[in-house]
Amino acid sequence: MVDYATNAPSTAEPHDGQVALGAPRRRTQQERRETTIGRLIDATISVIAEVGYANASLGVICERSGVSRGGLFRHFDSRLDLMVATAAEVGKRHIAHARRQLGELRAPTILEALRLMRDRHRNVENVVWFELMVAARTDPDLRIRLSETGRQFFADIVDAARLIPGTELFPAEDLEMLVNTLEHTFDGEAIRREIAPDPVAEDRRLELAAEFAEFLIMRRFNATKPADTPSTTD
Repeated sequence: MVDYATNAPSTAEPHDGQVALGAPRRRTQQERRETTIGRLIDATISVIAEVGYANASLGVICERSGVSRGGLFRHFDSRLDLMVATAAEVGKRHIAHARRQLGELRAPTILEALRLMRDRHRNVENVVWFELMVAARTDPDLRIRLSETGRQFFADIVDAARLIPGTELFPAEDLEMLVNTLEHTFDGEAIRREIAPDPVAEDRRLELAAEFAEFLIMRRFNATKPADTPSTTD
């Protein structure tokens, strides 16, 4: 505090409810909790991307995050809980990024939108989903938990697709089928290209997918146009 009469530092202590000038604001318990969880999830993402799900031990994750095992278990009851929370967070980031980029394009073409979608499927964060989906095949507990998280994630992807001009012509079930088909295509491509990359074929596949989607949109559009009224003669 400052004694403004002398412009010198005051020795008086701040009274209750008064904050000393220049003193940093103390973080709330909720803010500290969110920061710790964020560090754990970021560490889990990077560890899975580097060494895979099977080798992503809690010890390695704690070391990477700088959070003790005790600190980890204050927020997550098990490794499974941490993994599912990480998958959910990756899904949220995926959707937020896609919505932001589609919004920046304002009126994206189908090809631009599909290129964004493909890039997100290749993003290092999305490796978490690949690793967990493969592991879920032989892990019943993970399969049950991940399927619940996945349903919400996939529904959010379809919802984000509504930002693309032309998709308003599709009923919900048709748009969901189209988006899911593209998801499976890009997921498979992202995995296969690790051992057999083929940029030329990948770009042609993207163009073909865009042409097919444009064809479906145009067919829907033509179906909504009123039929020509036959002319009458006197």
